[in-house]
Formats: sequence, structure tokens, C-alpha cells
Amino acid sequence: MKSEILDHANLMQASEFIAEMNALPECHIGYLGTSQNDIYQSLEEMNRDAESAAFIVREGDALAGFLGADADLNKGTAELWGPFVQENEFMRLLWEKALHYFEGKLHTYFLFADASNRTAAEFASENGFMLQSAHTYMELKDNSSNSLRKVSLLPIHFHSEFIHLHDALFPQTYFSGKEIIERMNDDHKVYTCLDADGLNGYLYAEYNREEKEGSIEFFGVDPNKRKKGIGRNLLEMAIHDLFANSGAKSIKLCAGTANGKALSIYKKAGFKVERSLNFYKLDIRE
Repeated sequence: MKSEILDHANLMQASEFIAEMNALPECHIGYLGTSQNDIYQSLEEMNRDAESAAFIVREGDALAGFLGADADLNKGTAELWGPFVQENEFMRLLWEKALHYFEGKLHTYFLFADASNRTAAEFASENGFMLQSAHTYMELKDNSSNSLRKVSLLPIHFHSEFIHLHDALFPQTYFSGKEIIERMNDDHKVYTCLDADGLNGYLYAEYNREEKEGSIEFFGVDPNKRKKGIGRNLLEMAIHDLFANSGAKSIKLCAGTANGKALSIYKKAGFKVERSLNFYKLDIRE
């Protein structure tokens, strides 16, 4: 048994190893896909990235363990791709190699694993990772109808009001209100509910033309306007537009597992639970 840094010559073997394991809920890591081609492309990108690195364990010629660190040295953070191991003892070996490799360069590590992944949960517990949140991933298959439905998109004169509402509802998230407006185009849309009082709610969705897949990224209603069906109407509007007008074959979303109200709305709209994942964080400065 020996450990080494993943190089280009091992990418195909590693992608096969990961694809086989990541298709199983009990081994799944959320930062990677499940198709071998997608995983190979991700590994290629990591291999070209001078900041990131991946580590493998071999038993003879066979791959027996993998751990990647998709690093951002400027921020001092990394997302962990793995651990994927055939034996739990390999986790310690891979983690020690990663910590030594990035010593002094990284201070925070993130792990995103299926709730059924006991190996990842054990790894997190043993190494001081703290559970931050739980997420439920859902999907809706094409159920488009030919019925006409009015689609209301964010007007330019409501941009500042949108920024204020979004940043109040989702502070310190991955896209600020200003960043969403900068992303807006034919495939990145902000659906709105407006009346004489102004902006009551919105839904931001993106469409991937190549994959024919929509994704609901943010969905918010003014706290003073809730329980009036605004959320349901926004969701129905976005679903109709993505299926009937954009040509999506499916729509995906992620919601907090603890947010029972949101999950209920999505389920009533036809979304099915695909996967539940736990998000862990380790800050070695603490």
C-alpha cells in the first residue's frame, strides 16, 4: 500500500474509481457528479489548477482510495472531493497527506456528503469537522402544458428594491442581489410578483441549454406578504416558463432540510426528493 499525488496519467483510473463509488448514496460526495465523463473533466481541471491537488492510495496496481482538495489559496479554503476509500484506514493516510501538502496555505476545509455516507460522517467526526447544515435536493421532470401563463420578469426600475429584499433574506450567500442582476440574461431570470406596494417576492432561476436543465437558485417573499399564495404563484410561473418556453427537460433545486414549509411547497408542485446531503466545516485556526 502506498499513497501518492494524482497526476495526469492516473486521471482515467481515478475517474472510474470515483464514478463507481459516487453513484452509491453511502459513498456520495456532493461536489462531484456521478458520470465518469463529468468526473474525468473535473479531475482534469483540478490537475491543471496549480492551487489544488488530489491524493490516491494504491494496493498493487489497483486504486483503493482518493481524496481531492479543490483549493482557493487566496481565501485559504478548500472543498474536499472525498474521501473515497475501500478501507476506512486509508482515510487517515489520505488526510494526513493533504494536511501536510497544504500546511500553512489553507485554514478551512468544507465537506459535502450524502446523509447516508457514514464514512464521510465518521471522517468528519474524527477530524473536528462541525455539521453546519443539511440540504435536500429535489427534481421535477417535464410536465409542461400548452396553457398560456403570464410571465413577470424583474423590471429595471425595481432593481434597487430587489437588491434590498434579496440581501435581507439571504445575507452572505453565494450571489448578492447586485451579482444576480449582473447575471440576468435570457437564461438567468428573476421572476417577480409586483403590486401597488412594490416587489412582494421573487424567484431567481437559471437554465442550462446544453443539459436542458433548469435550476431554482433563490426564492423569496417579503415577510409582510407571506401566506397569500405569492410563493406558489412564483414557483408555478418559473416552472411554466422553464418547461414551456425555455425547453427544459427537468428542474432541480436545493432547500434546507429543516425548512419544512418550503419542502412542502416544492412537493405539492411535483418535485421529488433526489438526495439529502450534510455540509461540514473544519477551521484549523479554531
